[in-house]
Amino acid sequence: MKEISVSKPELKAIYEKIGGETGLSKILHTFYARMRDDILIGFFFDGKDVDVIAEKQKQFLMRAMGGSFSYSGKAPAQAHLELAPILAGHFDRRLRILEEVLRENGLPDQDIRSWIKFESAFRDGIQKS
Repeated sequence: MKEISVSKPELKAIYEKIGGETGLSKILHTFYARMRDDILIGFFFDGKDVDVIAEKQKQFLMRAMGGSFSYSGKAPAQAHLELAPILAGHFDRRLRILEEVLRENGLPDQDIRSWIKFESAFRDGIQKS
């Protein structure tokens, strides 16, 4: 598996546009609630506290976006090992929901593409064939 740089300077501007930690938290809580309720991928979140997951993701993304958190959690591939196999369609659905949430929060297309590109870099470590 290839090494992925977590710190992404191009995401810093996005972090500032969304209002820093507060905006990121709002986006991620909406995103995880929507995934939990989704008919195609919601089962991955059965019995899980999506607010806790959103907070962990916030810490991870704040590091990538130049925020104040240092992330000490699991690498994305490790964090998804205990789940049912995540297939291409599941990963695609996650990205689609993320795109919708980002668009609803007023991010321009270029910023959405940058965020999706960052998230897509983890596909090989998370998705099963």
